[in-house]
Amino acid sequence: MRDELTAQTQAAADLQAFPVTAVMSGAGDSSRLSDMSTTGLIERPVSWVALAGFMGTGKSRIGWELSRALALHFVDTDKLITRVVGKSIPEVFAEEGEGYFRACEREVVGRVTRLDHAVISLGGGTFIHEENRRSLLERGPVVVLWATPETVYQRTKHSDRPLLSAPDPLARIRTLMDEREGVYRQGTIHVHSDGRPSEEIVAEVIERLWHWSDLHAPSDWTSRAAD
Repeated sequence: MRDELTAQTQAAADLQAFPVTAVMSGAGDSSRLSDMSTTGLIERPVSWVALAGFMGTGKSRIGWELSRALALHFVDTDKLITRVVGKSIPEVFAEEGEGYFRACEREVVGRVTRLDHAVISLGGGTFIHEENRRSLLERGPVVVLWATPETVYQRTKHSDRPLLSAPDPLARIRTLMDEREGVYRQGTIHVHSDGRPSEEIVAEVIERLWHWSDLHAPSDWTSRAAD
């Protein structure tokens, strides 16, 4: 418990000293985005959305392209953490421990849920933790991307991801995906990414976000999303 509290305290201190805006990628020309955002010329289903799902399902790629399509900023939470601590994710796990990394994730979630005009790409394990999941779902829609274990393996087999450092990575992927499926199912929208071009996936996400906003958004959503 003491180690966990120390990790949480250090992670909070590290993240608080680093502005999230330092790693927010703008979609297109920033001045044009600013002008259009203030004049209400951009019509969007939402002004904030998060992408969750297992590693290798395409969150970073789809999140970036979605941010461009909606003229929103893009934040990759794993990249934010690595920028803050100055280490790769494998190095963080090896040198600081998983507890520190998860504490960083919680701190990042607390900050990105206060952003607006943003598409957030979450690490594969971020949505698994109840506190993170509750905060994200209360903030706005969470799109969960899905892929088969075989697809995930093909996309990640040359990476150095700590959770796949096993004698049989494909078996490890299957086990982890089975364990996490019930939690991922709590997301707002579910989209499969196997064997599909990214533009097709982004188009489906946007279409389903429009449907979600029509059914579930508060009455003032239109004015917020078109600002």
